[in-house]
Formats: sequence, structure tokens, C-alpha cells
Amino acid sequence: MTPSPADGEFPASVEHRYGTTELTEAPERIVTLGFSDQDAVLAFGIAPVAVTDWYGEHPHATWPWAQDELGDAKPMVLNEGAFTGVQNFDYEVIAELDPDLIIGLYTGMTQEEYDTLSVIAPTVASSPDYPEYGMPWQETTRMVGQILGQADRAEGLITEVDGLFAADAAAAHPEFAGVEMVVAEQFEPGSSFARSATDPRTVFMTSLGFVLPDDIAELAGDLDGAPISDELMAQLDRDLLISNVGSEPDLREQIEAKPLYDQLQVVQDGRVLFIEDLLVSGALTWSTVLSLPYALEQLVPQLAEVVGGSGS
Repeated sequence: MTPSPADGEFPASVEHRYGTTELTEAPERIVTLGFSDQDAVLAFGIAPVAVTDWYGEHPHATWPWAQDELGDAKPMVLNEGAFTGVQNFDYEVIAELDPDLIIGLYTGMTQEEYDTLSVIAPTVASSPDYPEYGMPWQETTRMVGQILGQADRAEGLITEVDGLFAADAAAAHPEFAGVEMVVAEQFEPGSSFARSATDPRTVFMTSLGFVLPDDIAELAGDLDGAPISDELMAQLDRDLLISNVGSEPDLREQIEAKPLYDQLQVVQDGRVLFIEDLLVSGALTWSTVLSLPYALEQLVPQLAEVVGGSGS
């Protein structure tokens, strides 16, 4: 069965970095431009008419954790066949879809782009309270709920997932509290990329009680992370090292072959968690209201094992 919108209250409005967007009636043709925005819309029982692919090559740019919500719907993938992971709005294609709402939260949408899109349909940009690509999943869910006239439903979804972190994970594993950790990835040879305090991957960990060291937080600042050269790899030597390599599993071998890697105490103590499964890595990277329950289910037991002393 194709998802259909639940009853919303209209008029509805939401504030964002470029002003306020208001709808007088329930939207029926939603286009999502953010790389993970489709999850937030699907969580309210609405299937977008078009979505944007990030990575993963899943049907209709919808990962397994959101397939039930997608149902029989088959949204157009705006950037299908193009290089994914790069923002590029095709205004002509979007206009031909005749949308009545455009959502661009997990984007770097500029004022000029917003102005152009707003001529096509009411458009929602990200919150000014967070850096681009840095909005927490709670705020994304809340903003989508507001513009869909389902603010109460949004708070219910947030409470439900927050409860999984608090009760089923953090409370069940007090050993996580205060453990210093770094989430690292590799995009270029010769360096690692340490995720910042506002990056969703780090927020996932701190929501479980783990702590990001101050020096790493300061190094990354308001960005989503900071590069650390292999010569300075000792900066990654904390109580726990999370190496997110799911999108390119072959990277583990490259990382373990780095000259200074075996000298890290965190490595010698077996407190490194390699996230190699693409689906688990994706759920963590997306960090949406729909992906997080799956990420928790898969990662909490692995984290407990590594923190307990038997690393992978």
C-alpha cells in the first residue's frame, strides 16, 4: 500500500535560515533535495514524488530501514545516473514535477538557490541554528513535522527514538559513560578524518554517553570534521577509536598498514571498532529518525564488546 499523509493541521509554517515557509493545506507532491531528507518525510506516512540519492544504490534512493514506510511508492531519483553525494539542483526537472512543497534540509542550499526554488514551490531550508549538514535528526524531524502540520507527531517520534538511546542503550551500558572516543574515516591517503562534535556520527556516540575529546572538538570547530595526517595519528589515541569504513571496506587493510597504527595504545588494547558492514555504516551516517533504531540495534552490542576489552 502506498503511504498517504496522516491528518495534519493547517495552515502550518516553519522557520528556517532564509525566512518562514507556510502552507495553507496538506502537500501532496513533495520533493526532497537533502541527501537524507526522504527518511524524515517517510516517517510521517508520506512518500515524496522525488528524492535525492546520497550513496548506496538502493531502489528509489531508499535504504532498507525505510522500505516499509515507502510501500509501493516509486519516487523519482533526481540525480539518478549522476555522481551522487554532490549537490546540484536541476530546476527544470524539479519544476516539471509540479511540487507543492520542496524540502532541502540536509543540503548546503544558498540564498540564491532558495530564491529560485521558492518560485517553483514553497521551500524549506535548514535551520540557522546549526552549520550546513549539521542539523541533528531531532530538529530535522521537528521541522518536517511542523511544515506537514504534524508537530505533535514529530515530538512523539523524537521521544520514541530518544527513549531507545536513554533506556535501551545508555542506561543498559553505564560503562559507556565518560569514555573518550573519536569517530574517524579516511577519504585520502596519508590522513584520517576525525568527525566533529556536531557530526551525526559523533552525536550518535555522545548520545550513548561517550565523550569527544576537547582538542578534537576544537580542531574541527563548526565543520563536520578535520583531517589528521598520519604523522599525527597519535591524536586518535583515545579510550575508543571508531573507524567507519563501511562505504569502502577495503580501507581497513590500508588503515592497519599505516606505520604508526600499531603503536597506538588504543590499537594495542583492542579498543578499535571497525564498522565494515555497509548497511550498519549507512544507518550511522544517515542518522535519521528511521535509521537510528537499526544503528542502535547493530552497534550497541559491538560497542559493548569493544569497551569490555575484546576489540575487533
